[in-house]
Amino acid sequence: MTGAGIVIVLAGLLIVWLAIRSWQGRLSRNYVAGVRTRSTMRSDAAFRIANKAAAPFSLVGGLLFIVTGVVAAIVSVSTATTVLLTGVVIAAVVIVAGGVMGVRAARRAP
Repeated sequence: MTGAGIVIVLAGLLIVWLAIRSWQGRLSRNYVAGVRTRSTMRSDAAFRIANKAAAPFSLVGGLLFIVTGVVAAIVSVSTATTVLLTGVVIAAVVIVAGGVMGVRAARRAP
């Protein structure tokens, strides 16, 4: 596996772990991980609601990162770059969509 593939797989594992914690409501408000905007950081409840709403998207994005890294390891070197770029962009779009959903949920929170 290439160095980039390993980094992508490890990033995917971290994102999946955070998504699971968020889905379970076990990701406490912090300034490092999760959906962090003015509306989500205004209270513990808003942060929890936002991250729970974003969790399914984050989970899918993290799994896409993992699959991307693994696929990049088994294809030719010339194809690996295309796989990595495409997979990372798609995963990032999914994760950002989750963040948008999370912010919308936090804005509706009391």
